[in-house]
Parts: sequence; structure tokens; C-alpha cells
Amino acid sequence: MAKGLSSASLGKPDYNKALIQHEAYVETLLQCGLNVRVLEPDPEFPDSTFVEDVALCTPVCAILTNPGAPSRNGETVAMKPVLQSFFSKVESIEYPGTLDAGDVMMVGSHYYIGISERTNPVGAAQLIRILEKHGMSASVVPLFEMLHLKSGLSYLEQNHLLVSGEFINHPAFADFQVH
Repeated sequence: MAKGLSSASLGKPDYNKALIQHEAYVETLLQCGLNVRVLEPDPEFPDSTFVEDVALCTPVCAILTNPGAPSRNGETVAMKPVLQSFFSKVESIEYPGTLDAGDVMMVGSHYYIGISERTNPVGAAQLIRILEKHGMSASVVPLFEMLHLKSGLSYLEQNHLLVSGEFINHPAFADFQVH
């Protein structure tokens, strides 16, 4: 984890503190009544803590991404059997498309896809085709400041959206109750 990618200027992560925070996070999810599957750490991939970036889970299928950071590409190999244990349909984003699922926000059956340093238009187009094949829809949102779409957006359900940074007053989200 300490050797992972970072766009923040906060220094290296405190490994012991991160373990404590992860344990508290898992405990909170369990208290919410969720089932949690904790995967074994993989020292070859220090960013694999952010499992969301390599796997987009929808109600009908899972999608293995092709991460925009080349150092993360091997994470999908280990993630595929995990996804197959939960989903009968596992799709993939293929090169030259890149996609980090941190750039994908689900709102009902519609998905907003951020075009960023990690998600390119080819990857977004592949995702749109996969989603449409399974009866869902998507649209793209270019990013100019944020690393990922969900760095500045969180859908809170019932048409409420938590917004920051470049997404404040963004026309793509004008129909939401913005907070």
C-alpha cells in the first residue's frame, strides 16, 4: 500500500493506521447487515486495496475493467475468479480501452462515466455497449480537475447527489437535488 499510486501530496500512507481503518470499515459494513468478503493482500499490486477500480458490479453482471494505470492491469487476473463466484455473467473492458470503475456512478439503471486520465473514450464506449446489452444505459462526463468521477460525486438515492469541485453547477447533474 505504501508503494501505491497517489495524486495527493500527503506523504506515504501509515500502514498500521490503514489496517485499523480497514478493520473498522469492514465492521461497519457487517453492522449494516452486509456480507463482506475480505480478499488476501497482494504485494505485487499495492493499489489493489481500491478493488472498486478493477470491478464494476451491476445488478445483472460484473465488468472487469482495464485500469488506466498500467501498474494496475494485473489486478484483473486475480479479480476474475472472485467475480465469477458471485456473477454468472462477467464482461471485460479490452485494450485499447481503459476504464477505472471509480469513474462510474450508478443512478438506478443509468451509469455516468467520467472521461479522465484513467478512463478513455474507447473504454467508456465499450462499457456503454456492455450496459446497453444488459438493458441499462450510460452517458459520459468529461473530467478536467478530479482524478475520478466519484472523487467529486456521490449518489445518495432518491435523486439526491453530493457534489464538490468541478461538478458544482455541472449541467449533466442539473436534474438532481444537489448538496
